[in-house]
Amino acid sequence: MRRLIVTFAVLLFGFQVTLQAAIPRNVKLELDNRLIPAYRTGNLETVIFSGALIANKISGSLIGEIDVYLDEHNIESLGAVLARSRFTLLTQGEQVKPQATVKELILTVPHFQEQVQEIITGALRPMIMREDAKFPSALKEFEESLLKIHIYKNDLLNLDRTSLLAAQAVESALRTGNVKPVDRGRLSFNFLEAREQILAENKRRVEVELALRVARVRLAKRIIDETNDLHQQLLAVFAMDQDLKIINDFVEQQRQGLFQLIDEPDIDQINRTVKEAQQNAPRLFRDAERLFTGIHWWIRGRYGKGSVANGLLKGAYVKNNPAAGFALNMPRNRPVAMDPFRNEGSQASPYVARRHENTWAWENGGISMKHEKTVKITAVSDYFY
Repeated sequence: MRRLIVTFAVLLFGFQVTLQAAIPRNVKLELDNRLIPAYRTGNLETVIFSGALIANKISGSLIGEIDVYLDEHNIESLGAVLARSRFTLLTQGEQVKPQATVKELILTVPHFQEQVQEIITGALRPMIMREDAKFPSALKEFEESLLKIHIYKNDLLNLDRTSLLAAQAVESALRTGNVKPVDRGRLSFNFLEAREQILAENKRRVEVELALRVARVRLAKRIIDETNDLHQQLLAVFAMDQDLKIINDFVEQQRQGLFQLIDEPDIDQINRTVKEAQQNAPRLFRDAERLFTGIHWWIRGRYGKGSVANGLLKGAYVKNNPAAGFALNMPRNRPVAMDPFRNEGSQASPYVARRHENTWAWENGGISMKHEKTVKITAVSDYFY
């Protein structure tokens, strides 16, 4: 029995070595020397050039083996990397070369299609947008619901553009007449039809968000007038000020011709409500603005993710368009560290990785700085080595 187990283990090990060796040497060199470093440093133009080169050389099971190899380096699949890189540059108005070939589209279209279908099926729709959902009754509940709707708004905007760009790429490829019948089936998803569903979903999202913000203004006014709890008052003032700006922005856009199918809120009544609160408690409004502005920027810096290198970096395109560097991907559920000095609980405080540790990990344990002479700084971490 022992001999059988040893034989099986040897066979299994040999099978794994065969899988790794199946990646051609020139493709592996391209991955190691160009695509992976370019991805980690945010050079999306090089990522697209290198990824497209690989995509047009490979086929069959080799695609899966390359995806496994990328996963070992904590990188998404080749199709996802190419799709995300092209999309990021296209949304910045960059000319992306080379153009996507049919072989590349077969890798990237499923990635776009999967994202779009999550919206169509309602998989990402917040609970507050469901027909039977009840409105919150406390400021904290309002904040949680509006945060989820804000994240959903970003999903819808990104996938609206994704659908349009994917439809244009597929249509351009099909017009060439070089697409095999079997490949036509893989590229048959109707992105334009899906886009109409995304736009309808966004209309519903705007309606729910407006209703929530109007209701929160009324609740905030009651809290400011009726409670002496400073914490609740600060939350109420911040919520009221934020909601007023967003509702006013919506009304202005509507008067310019947007969102014509959505009922306009009673903006005059909302303005009067907020103005009365500001006159009664001017210092409260000033202190709340300073406090929550600081919290907002701290959260962006701590949890916000860039567009490349697993979120650690912004792309090289930011050098040409600094405004493009403002956008960040925020987590749906922020990690909450537990008090490490608590003894009654058995659960330890979760480790929240710091960006510099991730960066040092890529450099095999350290970074180099040049100051008169090269000095190597080594950072040891149990989480990355």
